[in-house]
Amino acid sequence: MVERWDVGATIVLVPTEAVLLLAVGLPMASASQRRAALPFAIEDRIADPLDAVHIVLGQMIGPQTYLVAVVRHETIAGWVAILAEAGLGHARIVPDALVLPVAPVGSWNIMGDGERIVVRTDAGTGFAVPAARFLALWAAGGSLPCAVFGAPISLDLPMATVAETTVDLARHGTPAVDLRAGSYAAPARALPRVFRRAAAVVALGLLAHTAILATDAHVLGNQAAARRTETEALLRATLPGTPLSADLDRLLPGGGGGRLLPLLARVAVALDPVGGLAWTKLGWSAADNSLTLGVEAGDIGGLQRAQAALTAAGLAPVSGAVTAGQGSAVGDLIVRAGVT
Repeated sequence: MVERWDVGATIVLVPTEAVLLLAVGLPMASASQRRAALPFAIEDRIADPLDAVHIVLGQMIGPQTYLVAVVRHETIAGWVAILAEAGLGHARIVPDALVLPVAPVGSWNIMGDGERIVVRTDAGTGFAVPAARFLALWAAGGSLPCAVFGAPISLDLPMATVAETTVDLARHGTPAVDLRAGSYAAPARALPRVFRRAAAVVALGLLAHTAILATDAHVLGNQAAARRTETEALLRATLPGTPLSADLDRLLPGGGGGRLLPLLARVAVALDPVGGLAWTKLGWSAADNSLTLGVEAGDIGGLQRAQAALTAAGLAPVSGAVTAGQGSAVGDLIVRAGVT
């Protein structure tokens, strides 16, 4: 088994007998919320303590329902060690029941090798049992019709049909669950030398363009701020006591940036006293005169202070997506030309 970049990492099948596959309802909106709620959603459905098992959130298999795999830490750690010794340290680890497609409603898909039977249910879950115990489980499960994949199975299943389909995991695309997740995630694969060289060239090019754009933005921001200061001073001298509002934007030189430069200047002046901020991106939409800033701060509080500073400056910022990590928080702030 060789890992190739055009086909992805090797997939290694492990016995489903050692993995509990569950269908779990998780109505949370974000993946992070679902992962946080997952242990509490399955706690009463497993026999082992939560700290003794590795829990993996898999693909969606129904409305707000996800496939979840549970395996003991000692088991997954043993598999990882075996694969590392075999030179397959980057391989995906997939329960072998997931090699079968999800069964049609009211039926099972099964596969056997004489000693064991592997089952994929219509709920998207799966299990494996010794062949001698299968008939009892099949009867307890409602004696559903079974589509048999692979070699014929010598069992008394009067409602069974033989599916003329060969089992090929590659045809099913991304596995529904990869046990190499969380603390057992596969290490990053090193790029081949030719890819590393190409990536270095691209990175250098992007770095150069980013530096040029950052310099241009800084210069343009300074120019816009200077123009605004001059205009404000002129207005205050000419019309003392007149409050400055969004009407001031129409008096500023538009140039090629239209209303971008005045708004950018106002944002830069408002954020300057906050400190500890870095801009990660800058976008402008002429359709609704909106400026999108990617702002990085030491924590979420820094992003909140930035939003408060823009509000205090008479702007109307709207907070977008926020990503918080150790020692930093990155979020989008959308500011439209004009105030509310």
